[in-house]
Amino acid sequence: MTEQTKKVALPAYLPKRLEAFKIVKNDQPSYLLRDKLLNKVHDMEPWQFFLLEVLPGCENYPKLQSVFEDRFGRPISQQEIELFFASLADRQLLDMENPTHALLEPFRTKTYEVKDGQAVVKTHTAQVTGAAAAAPAPVPVPASAPAAKPGAPAGPEGDLPAGMNDAVGFDPRATRWMLKLFDPRPALKLLSPVVAPLRYIVYILPLLVVAALMLCFEYSYLIVQDMENLHSMTSLLEHVIFSMFTVNLVVTLTTAFIAYAFRCTVSAFGASVFMAFLPRFVVTVSHVEQLSRRERMWLQGGPLLARLVLFSLGVLIWYNTRDGGSLAPKIGMALFFIAGIDLLFVSGNPLVKGSGYHLLSAFANEPHLRGKAYKTLLNRMNGRAYKDADGSLLSAYALLTTVYAFVLVIVACLMVGAYLQSVMLGGTAIVLAIIMGVYLLKRTFKRLQMIQAAYERSVQFDRWRKRTLPDTVGEAEDELKPPSNWSRYVKIAGALTALLILVMPYPYETGGRFSTYPSQRQVITTDFGGVVQTVNYDGGESLKKGALIATLATPDYQAQVSVYDAKVAEQAAVVADLKSKPKPEYVAVAERELQVAIEHESFTKARVPRMERMYKDGVVSFEELDAARREYQVDTMQTAEKRAALALAKTGPTKDEIAAAEAKLKSLKDERDLYASKVGRAALVMPFDGNLLTLHLKDRLNSYIDKGQAFATVEDTTKVSVEIQVPETDISFVKVGAPVRVRPVAFSDRIYDGKVTVIDRNVTTESMGTVVKVIAEVPNPQQELRTGMTGYTKIEGSSMPVWKAFTLAVQRFVTVQVWSWIP
Repeated sequence: MTEQTKKVALPAYLPKRLEAFKIVKNDQPSYLLRDKLLNKVHDMEPWQFFLLEVLPGCENYPKLQSVFEDRFGRPISQQEIELFFASLADRQLLDMENPTHALLEPFRTKTYEVKDGQAVVKTHTAQVTGAAAAAPAPVPVPASAPAAKPGAPAGPEGDLPAGMNDAVGFDPRATRWMLKLFDPRPALKLLSPVVAPLRYIVYILPLLVVAALMLCFEYSYLIVQDMENLHSMTSLLEHVIFSMFTVNLVVTLTTAFIAYAFRCTVSAFGASVFMAFLPRFVVTVSHVEQLSRRERMWLQGGPLLARLVLFSLGVLIWYNTRDGGSLAPKIGMALFFIAGIDLLFVSGNPLVKGSGYHLLSAFANEPHLRGKAYKTLLNRMNGRAYKDADGSLLSAYALLTTVYAFVLVIVACLMVGAYLQSVMLGGTAIVLAIIMGVYLLKRTFKRLQMIQAAYERSVQFDRWRKRTLPDTVGEAEDELKPPSNWSRYVKIAGALTALLILVMPYPYETGGRFSTYPSQRQVITTDFGGVVQTVNYDGGESLKKGALIATLATPDYQAQVSVYDAKVAEQAAVVADLKSKPKPEYVAVAERELQVAIEHESFTKARVPRMERMYKDGVVSFEELDAARREYQVDTMQTAEKRAALALAKTGPTKDEIAAAEAKLKSLKDERDLYASKVGRAALVMPFDGNLLTLHLKDRLNSYIDKGQAFATVEDTTKVSVEIQVPETDISFVKVGAPVRVRPVAFSDRIYDGKVTVIDRNVTTESMGTVVKVIAEVPNPQQELRTGMTGYTKIEGSSMPVWKAFTLAVQRFVTVQVWSWIP
């Protein structure tokens, strides 16, 4: 509790016998007028002293009222001003001897008196006595002005201490509407002893936060995956309700218990609406003017610590229960996500009015931190400087808050535009995103204009204090400026230009995201196992067709090839021998053999009769006769055989014999060629001109490759195929042969031209909606486009007016959805 008193300049139209003093107590000013002649002291409120200061520059009541409203942000009636002047005249505080102000002229003679707090025309001589003459009458607060908080410092603006001013729950002006649910004081009195030990959590909070952040960094990929799953299963309404009954409820109760512990009055627990649609719990806290700076900092820092605790607990719950498959990991995920977003962008961000901002305000002990920072920035931009608002930190803070507002607008527009693009709205998404951006920018500029107006009022106030207000200022403000011809021209020209642009032809292009595929792609493998014997390339090279990449060791197959080479040669000789028959030599031999057989038969034929006669004579036995007969029969058969052999020798081999021999020769050749082809396939060669994709091939030297195992992958990307996901709604604009323009993400500064080759006949359902896949062929002589690259492709469509091209989504909605509703 400190008081600062200093002498200030005496306002005009007051007697020279008076001295003026400014007294600052608890950052709230008041003024004293000391009468040296009569030894009296008169007390004045800041608004009353202000009226006297600016009175020389205001020659009429409207101008004086305008100046007052600019300074204090609320109107004042002429009746209130007259009442104040009358009280000054009654106390003889006006200089009636020298020429006075036109507004004070009626008070030279006592024609007004105060009755029941009103200035009325005096009907008889009377002396104002009592309290009416002892002090100026207070100015009643208009009904439109916000109600003063109980225990708040007196003043036209009812400012609260630093950290409490404009804080939700502490300043009634920050909460426009609240549904009171119950009076929490009995519950706070009952539960405070039970809840009090929870304050010791602050000692282990650093450990919890560090553990949570380490888990977030370590398992960021799992967090992203679970976050996407949670987002797909949870609606916006469920998010809002969950956040209201978890983070918001805990923070509100924390605020209530801390305020109760610091002797504040927590008079109501209720619900309010923020940002026009977010329901939130709030408490009404009063008597905060008695708090010390340390207590105000704890009152605003407590909710931040509660959010940190919830964030850390959410991460730990998610991590420890993720493998259980229960509801707990989803609750932990939602808890730490909501608390983390709240800390980063709302409550913990000192650039927006939340707990972080009010904590910073309480730390700096400055109730109007933002306004003071804006004033400092504008002063520097306009080449002015004030000691009470100067400082690089304040200027930097104001600049950051301004930039942050614009960044939020840009991010919001980009997010909305990306979402609308993902649901396949096409050009309409751009229009809607632009409309939203214009609306948000307009609100932001309006806010900046309000800041500029506040700056101008501060400059005006300084001028009035220095008596430098020009007389023509008020008159210029009262006069209405005629509309400028230039402004009228700009409006008409802008409207005509917009109309002309809307009817101009527009080359409509559809398109979508694409993936890149090579024109040729092949996996080099083998149909038998073997050891890698040689490797000539390590991978990544561009090779010509037939280039030897590697070879496999095949000694067993080479041995089989040698064996079958001999068998093939042997069988080929057999076939050649058969085809050379009948030979003359073979015929001559057969004839000689036949002659020998005939001669031998004639001998045995002649011998048989002799033996018969000798048997009759009893010279030989029957056995000898029988042997002679048998020998003759054998010779007869041999003669027939030799004769047949001679006929066979003259005839030669049959066609079937030759065909059988040739068939055996062919089978032997096939067996040999099979092994020879395996030996040939042991050489792994480039099948076409292209690129060797597989890397580190030389590391596989002397390793074993199983049958069918891939050794390398090659592809040709001199021409690539791009698979485009065209929205179902735009497929009618796509034709085979239509030119396409491809802009990959990797080379965002380049465009590649191609043509549509195939339009899929199926409709595919993707997460973004239904699409039709379109294949386009794109020349790629420099081979900059690689397999798997993605980006966006535009396909040339038809020409149509601009208004139609950017309202196709609306037209489809009317012609399809609205048409379906019509009976």
